[in-house]
Amino acid sequence: MPKLLKILTALFFGLGVSNASAVIITSTDTADFALTQENFADLSAGAFQTVNLVSFSGNLQIDNLTGTIDQSHKFTQGEPLLAGVEYLKNGDENFDLIFSTQRNAFAMNYVDQGGLSTFSLNFFDGATNVGSTSFDTASINAAEFIGFISTTLFDRVEIRESNGSGGPNEVFQFFSAESNINLPEPGALVVFGLGLIGLGYARRRRAA
Repeated sequence: MPKLLKILTALFFGLGVSNASAVIITSTDTADFALTQENFADLSAGAFQTVNLVSFSGNLQIDNLTGTIDQSHKFTQGEPLLAGVEYLKNGDENFDLIFSTQRNAFAMNYVDQGGLSTFSLNFFDGATNVGSTSFDTASINAAEFIGFISTTLFDRVEIRESNGSGGPNEVFQFFSAESNINLPEPGALVVFGLGLIGLGYARRRRAA
């Protein structure tokens, strides 16, 4: 899908999201991002943890939602399709990504090791929900990349799986990122999108 059409599609779907001001663009093209992989300690030899996991850079924490049915997580080396360590969680992959600074993008590698899954993502700036989106895992036992670009800065992303606690594992690697796509403000996108619709309507009228 061309970048402009991708942006406008995300815009018009995003307008219906309650309490959301951002347009969230989803991309599987690494060229859309300036990527910095966030590396974590290999806990393969240890037990699952119930504390937040912090990347070596300090730029990213993963909150495991202590107090829910999914109470433990760790980084480990068990997925040969991903180089290095990957994030693994008990039960549903429900967790929060907490960034040390505001940003307009993040991304991840993942492998779905069983049945296909659906994930919902809510983006926050402090306590304010600035945007929402969702994605379905693309294939089974294949390394995939997916990234998200927001027109409003955020510092936390809530990620929730909808399959139920008995679902198969998905494993992840995370990237801090900046967008390589120049996006106008959401309000400008609305005007621009409506302008394109009006132009198309006028052309149809003249052709009639």
